[in-house]
Amino acid sequence: MSVYEGDIFDAHVHLGPSGEWLPYLDPSLKTEDLIQTMDDNGIRKAIVFANPCVGDRYPKTNDIITEAVENYSDRLIGFGRVDPRRGEEAVSEVERCVNMGLKGIKLHPYVETFRPDHPNFEKLFDSIYENDLILLPHTGNGFSAPGYWNTVLEDRPKMKLILGHLREGCVSVAEEHENVFVDTSGTRVYLLEHAVEKIPDRIVFGSDHPYLNYEVQKTVVNAADIEEKQKRKIFKDNLEDLLQR
Repeated sequence: MSVYEGDIFDAHVHLGPSGEWLPYLDPSLKTEDLIQTMDDNGIRKAIVFANPCVGDRYPKTNDIITEAVENYSDRLIGFGRVDPRRGEEAVSEVERCVNMGLKGIKLHPYVETFRPDHPNFEKLFDSIYENDLILLPHTGNGFSAPGYWNTVLEDRPKMKLILGHLREGCVSVAEEHENVFVDTSGTRVYLLEHAVEKIPDRIVFGSDHPYLNYEVQKTVVNAADIEEKQKRKIFKDNLEDLLQR
């Protein structure tokens, strides 16, 4: 098993205070603690976004993300976060995130309880698309099923997505849309190897820190039966490419 030893770009990091939604974990994270953890794990740059704080608290946490990026502009890439159920307020917050220099939007259909293909969210997705932001949604079961994003992409063929938590359904969506990437957080070695066969240039490393362990998430990629140059693509090159699009 070859082990990649170069710089790593992480596409999936939660930062700042968290709402009280997990009884066994407080994922709140201070910026300085994140930077130290990144240094300890060879993470050169990371996409960061707020922890879950549904309702009207995302503007405040988006301010925290913006401040963190301003203080560590060479290490952190900021994404905003909104609660789609808040309608025009969510659309306005996307516009504010753009004005603050954030590069994308994080959404979580399970936590925020919305189905991506519902017509009520058309204006939100239009705003994200028209502002050329990267959209990073959680994927999983129920409302988080990857296939719902096909509907969103029908009228927005060039939308840039990173589907979180690589699973087979994510690969199927990415095969249909050239600007859809997948991140590796929480995946399995066999699924990663499957994705490499299908979309080798659109897989990016994601840690889901602090929810998941950095060493475990790096080991999944290193344990895959793939070439060294492919591991470099996953750990660094593919995300660099997306950020430059």
